[in-house]
Amino acid sequence: MEKRYHNILDYIGNTPLVQLKSFSPKRGVEIYAKLESFNPGGSVKDRPALFMIEGAEKRGELTGEKIILEATSGNTGIGLAWISAIKGYRCLFIMSESVSEERKKILRAFGADLYLTPSDLGTDGAIEYAYSIAREEPERYWLADQFNNPFNWHSHYHGTALEIWKQTQGQVDMVVSAIGTTGTIMGISRRLKEFNQKILIVGVEPYLGHKIQGLKNMKESYSPGIFERARVDYMVNVEDEEAFDMVRQIAKREGLLVGMSSGAALCGALKVSHLIDRGKIVVIFPDGGERYLSTPLFIYKRRSGIFLFNTLKREVEELSPIEEDTIEIFSCGPTLCKDIDIAEARRLVFADFLCRYLKSKGYSVRHVMSLTDLDDNTIEGAIKRGIPLRDFTNNYFKKFTEVLKLLNIKVPAEMARTTDHIKDMIEIVKGLMEKGYAYEKLRSIYFDISRFKEYGKLSKIDMEKIKIGKTVDLERYEKENPRDFTLFKRSTLKELKEGIYFHTPWGNGRPSWHLECVTVAMMNLERPYDIYTSGVELIFPHHENSIAICEALNGRALANHWIHSEQVISERDWTVKDLIERGYGGKGIRFWLLSRHYRRPLIFSFSKLKHFQNTLFRLNSFIRRVHFAPKGRENPDIDQYIYDLSHGFSSSLDKDLNVAWAISHIYKFMHRINPLIESRGIGDTDKEKIMNALSAIDSILGIMDMEISEEDMEIDRLV
Repeated sequence: MEKRYHNILDYIGNTPLVQLKSFSPKRGVEIYAKLESFNPGGSVKDRPALFMIEGAEKRGELTGEKIILEATSGNTGIGLAWISAIKGYRCLFIMSESVSEERKKILRAFGADLYLTPSDLGTDGAIEYAYSIAREEPERYWLADQFNNPFNWHSHYHGTALEIWKQTQGQVDMVVSAIGTTGTIMGISRRLKEFNQKILIVGVEPYLGHKIQGLKNMKESYSPGIFERARVDYMVNVEDEEAFDMVRQIAKREGLLVGMSSGAALCGALKVSHLIDRGKIVVIFPDGGERYLSTPLFIYKRRSGIFLFNTLKREVEELSPIEEDTIEIFSCGPTLCKDIDIAEARRLVFADFLCRYLKSKGYSVRHVMSLTDLDDNTIEGAIKRGIPLRDFTNNYFKKFTEVLKLLNIKVPAEMARTTDHIKDMIEIVKGLMEKGYAYEKLRSIYFDISRFKEYGKLSKIDMEKIKIGKTVDLERYEKENPRDFTLFKRSTLKELKEGIYFHTPWGNGRPSWHLECVTVAMMNLERPYDIYTSGVELIFPHHENSIAICEALNGRALANHWIHSEQVISERDWTVKDLIERGYGGKGIRFWLLSRHYRRPLIFSFSKLKHFQNTLFRLNSFIRRVHFAPKGRENPDIDQYIYDLSHGFSSSLDKDLNVAWAISHIYKFMHRINPLIESRGIGDTDKEKIMNALSAIDSILGIMDMEISEEDMEIDRLV
């Protein structure tokens, strides 16, 4: 028999469940969205609003003389407001002034009164004020108190959960819900676990300082009284921009205009989809996107158009900076214990080339580099030389800066020595120990990788196949698990004698290289880096350990895009100094280091190095020919030639920094311009355009001599 509806209240619930086919993470796993925007009031909060009001009516707590009072970020207030309009109650809602204008207008349209609290206090500020009013005038107000009211989760226990079970015919394997008041996830968890204990319940929460309206981070906000952490199998964090971008993708790919928390929930679902091999994942979409049109949610960032290989995902993907006009890059610098070899030089040149390229695309680039001045090698070198550690590393720092100049590498905005952050390292270790990720054994501190479930996601390494002893020297350190890695090492007698140690809560010791490098990264930026770049030889265990430390401590990624250059293959460890002493120029060495795609090994030979030195000589000769070319008429084809050069060069680099293709456009340009110089000369305006185009290209490559010397001018005068 068809259900009879007496008024609009009867239409609450029974929202549709639709499959999101374009977001299926793998074969056999289907994702479905529970579209709560189909409720009469436009959100999932209609359910608890009705339950709380009618529950209070039955208990005699809510009468016609009382005003409904509630702290809300919008949706619960809207649910209470329109239901109150039908039932004849007055409402006063306390909310942060930062909530969207759409929500404020909707509430006022239903006749509700609003009191706005400072935005920097968030929802917590609204809660505090609402509680104070309720305490002062209990006879005047009925406080809905969604955060502690059991009727909140009752509505989902009796409604949402049952609908999911029926709509999937009992074939649901995981339910994902973003965390706000927690009523939704608590009610769903209680009911579905009664049907099948194996159903996974996943909560999604934002990071500290988030801007996702309606969601809570349990560490920075008051934890709702109805929340029971044990009823949630997994908690996953999402970043604001991740969630916002997902909302936009949902609209483009599924034709669904949804709100911020829906994007967060789907992000979380995709992050944990690997937990099941086959089955159905149901994601709660709390509301629609119409309530966020005045927010930055649907202000689209410009696409970068830059496609780079991401080691983390093992695929080429478009770079999407967190901030629209700024890119933050971190790179591993050298250990200050020896001359820079050609393998290190390749990493340094690549990082510089990447920064130059990104600047050419209009981004402000901030490059942070770590300099290791405390490890086994620096200590051994200082002791062997019989000089203080700082003097020893200062000597190699000076040599390092000389190499930067020789290879035309721009000095990074920030170069941080690891010894400048010892106190920070101690605090990081304390934090890891408090969270259960680290433990002390015989005055050394180790990271327990069994606690970090995503260990190996960068290197894709099989933990069961790790070669024991690869990460540390097992003879010197005692650990609970041989695969654990060191955070702080107990000092040796030799180090104690030389005074090379630090006082820690666990005794005298010194930090490990893994802790040093990631500390420098974390202390210089409080959000994930857009790019972390280094060499493939450091992926495991160094970068894997760095990720574990950062994510275990902060619950956020260290970097979004990981770029690793391949190694240099050589029969001996040639240094830059060796090559300079043999007569090779710094820019020629740089040209050779850039000549092969960064994801391919670079094979060293003197014949190849000489080849690129000669090629560079021809490039510089071409520049001088253009500069001293006889004056001719302006050529209408020059603009097209320059466009082809600039566009071809740039588009080649946009495709995962294909330098070989990019440089081929320079050669093509030379073949076009040389005949013009020989036959008819070049007009002054055309000459200026050509030199500007070449200068723009060299601002990225950093290999050509664009400045014309006095000697060149004298030779031209004599000729």
